[in-house]
Amino acid sequence: MNSIEDEIGLRNLMARYVDAVNRCDADAWISTWAQDGEWDLLGNAVTGRDNILAQWRLLMASFEFALLLPSSCLFEVAGATATGHWYLHEYNRDLQGTRSTMLSRYDDSYVKVNGEWLFQTRRYSLLYHGAPDLSGAYFRPA
Repeated sequence: MNSIEDEIGLRNLMARYVDAVNRCDADAWISTWAQDGEWDLLGNAVTGRDNILAQWRLLMASFEFALLLPSSCLFEVAGATATGHWYLHEYNRDLQGTRSTMLSRYDDSYVKVNGEWLFQTRRYSLLYHGAPDLSGAYFRPA
């Protein structure tokens, strides 16, 4: 069983990540990543904080807004490393005014650096992307 401190630390890591996305705060967002982290966004992996941040800025530039709402999560902690996953409900509107809803999952690995949990790897999988009424296709997670 995970310690309460680790569980809270991992949940706070995601809270900081989501808050930074919702406020479009690049500095706060990248501070949640390990220096040698890897972000796999729908099969396109980038490694290293500078590359991850550049990819995030490019992605966020296409949205008028993006709002992430995390839901369920599970973690398995082993000392200063951990694995886990998160489900998200996302709302966004692009610069052309197109609105959409996404349901997604992040499969993560974490590392504790100087007592602080950081993302080591994040693999993003899309479960649903379409109209807010959920009339589109749903892809069951593996």
